[in-house]
Amino acid sequence: MADEFVVNDAVFKVVDTTEISKLQTKAQQLVQDFEDLKTEFNRINGALLDTWEGEGADEYKYETDHILEKIGDMNSAVDALNTDGISNVRQSISDMDAELGEQIRKMANDEEE
Repeated sequence: MADEFVVNDAVFKVVDTTEISKLQTKAQQLVQDFEDLKTEFNRINGALLDTWEGEGADEYKYETDHILEKIGDMNSAVDALNTDGISNVRQSISDMDAELGEQIRKMANDEEE
């Protein structure tokens, strides 16, 4: 729940944007975890295919290569989310915060006069 403060009978909510930063960091960690998983899969898959020959091995390799191709990488999706989505939200909140701060300063100055 957001903290509140009051200025001239107006109630303002305090928003903690550190959670947005944490989300961006966690998203990048997910990308690394996904890449590590693919690396381990490729290592195990390579060891299996080193000892397997024939049509079955060829078909298996074709299918696993196809799956990996379809999976692609998470990095582009997470980068798009971080850049276009989360960063835009964070910037909007920062912009609103700056505007709100200016309005509060004006209200405080008006009250002093």
